Amino acid sequence: MAGIGEEVDSRIRRVLARSITAGLGAATIAVALGAPATAAQPNHQACLGHDIRAYAEAGPGFGAFVSGLADDGGVGDEIQAHLAGDIPDAAIPNRCND
Repeated sequence: MAGIGEEVDSRIRRVLARSITAGLGAATIAVALGAPATAAQPNHQACLGHDIRAYAEAGPGFGAFVSGLADDGGVGDEIQAHLAGDIPDAAIPNRCND
């Protein structure tokens, strides 16, 4: 019959082995997910800001355009398309697609 000391040693070893395994697993995940994120460089620095300023200076039609976007659920998709240069100059002048 095993003594109480041996039973305690066995439990300690199991807890220690599980702790080490969990720690190594957490470290592996941290290293795998800790890689730096990458992103594409913008086409032209501040192209969206320059374009919006030009649209706003052109007259009240820009306000109606912005109101229409707000009614359609927002401007996120339009801004992303503008920054990607997907909007042709024939539609609106777009410095981001130069």
